Amino acid sequence: MRVVQNADIDLQEVFVPDNMRLNKAKSFATGTNAILEASRLGVAWMVAGCSVGAYEAALKYCLQRKQFGRPIAKFQLIQEKLSRMLSLNEMMLSNLILVSKAMDSGKSTIGQVGRAKSGCSRLAREVCQLAREVCGGNGIILDNHVMKCLMDIEAMHTYEGSYEVNALVSGRELTGGLAAFK
Repeated sequence: MRVVQNADIDLQEVFVPDNMRLNKAKSFATGTNAILEASRLGVAWMVAGCSVGAYEAALKYCLQRKQFGRPIAKFQLIQEKLSRMLSLNEMMLSNLILVSKAMDSGKSTIGQVGRAKSGCSRLAREVCQLAREVCGGNGIILDNHVMKCLMDIEAMHTYEGSYEVNALVSGRELTGGLAAFK
């Protein structure tokens, strides 16, 4: 996630036939919401995949790295952190399966998808930080892939709407349409 390409498109003196125009602002909003719903869910899956990758890289490292004559995976605090990482990943994946099934059946909502995206990005940040911690100083070396995952998660945390925006989209839906922003 090193680059996100954005561009401004400025059309001047361009003819657009009536049959190619958006009919109403409402249809634009409906179409935009449908696109955001699908793309945010896709980003949530990317976040979960990155988080699982960080966990797997950290587990591999902990099983191979020896300290005081034994693998660091044998230490209590390392095991607790590995267990917490896996638990968070399992929660993310379970939630994403549920939301994806709802989307496939046409029953998902933009608020539900916003919760999934914001929740996954928040949990994935914790997983990647824990993965970095258990790798110690080697956690910042790109060879172990943990730091790459951590940096990618930072980008994905705001990709397709920041954590806060997605949480507020969910909150608007939960409160029956009381929008905290316009």
